Amino acid sequence: MPNENDTPTVTREDVARALIELGLEKGDCVIVHASLSSFGRVDGGPGAVVDAVLDAIGPEGTAVFPTFTGRNMRDLDAKIEDMMYTGVIPRTARVRDDFTKSRHPLYSICAKGPLARKLCEMNDRYIFPAAGHKFLHWMGEHGGKALLLGVDHDSSSSVHLIEEFGDLEYKVQDKPYWSVTVGEFLAMPPERQKELRDAHSGRSLPYTTRSHFNSIEPPLVREGVIRFGRAGNAGLRLMRIADVVRVGLEEVRRDPWFLRDRVSPA
Repeated sequence: MPNENDTPTVTREDVARALIELGLEKGDCVIVHASLSSFGRVDGGPGAVVDAVLDAIGPEGTAVFPTFTGRNMRDLDAKIEDMMYTGVIPRTARVRDDFTKSRHPLYSICAKGPLARKLCEMNDRYIFPAAGHKFLHWMGEHGGKALLLGVDHDSSSSVHLIEEFGDLEYKVQDKPYWSVTVGEFLAMPPERQKELRDAHSGRSLPYTTRSHFNSIEPPLVREGVIRFGRAGNAGLRLMRIADVVRVGLEEVRRDPWFLRDRVSPA
């Protein structure tokens, strides 16, 4: 049986080296989805992983970490840090003074680099923005990359762009709310907020869905637009956001249920 001695220890330098070998480059703008426990032991903890990403892209690059919350907050002074569910690595980035923080009550991010303020401001405008207004789409249009550290595509925000640009039936029921600003949403009574959130999450549909976002990996491999690596026990994946969207849209045009199963109510 594996024991503690079988668990690898990686350093900031180890992770940075692996990221550079993976294809992360100086000046890259990258969104990072990560699991600390996947690495094994990390000398320096979650901060070492954050710094490794920054080392790989250099001061001319921009790193973005999703810091999503589990429920909406009633005002912009609420403490996002107490409500995040995306893990200890983004939480560590979020509390650092050198990171710019967005204040979106549901889908906040934090970022460091020349584009950090622009991306956070873009993210904080609408409560449920249309795909074309999302900061992630802007990143994709400007060569941005998605980096998965010890997680798979089920944790990747880029996959949602496929669903929205694909005009899929289970993602368009909240179209009337795509122009609602964060400020307008926070000013709404709780019952109205719930109505918008139910539409956004698909709760108002006559069926439920079960996601299988890892279906995107085989076509990405087939197209040669995803790279793989390893740091400690963590599998690493790197791809351009625009490639994920392009390849995914080709798939959902053939099969609108490529990324989800339709589940009828019991």
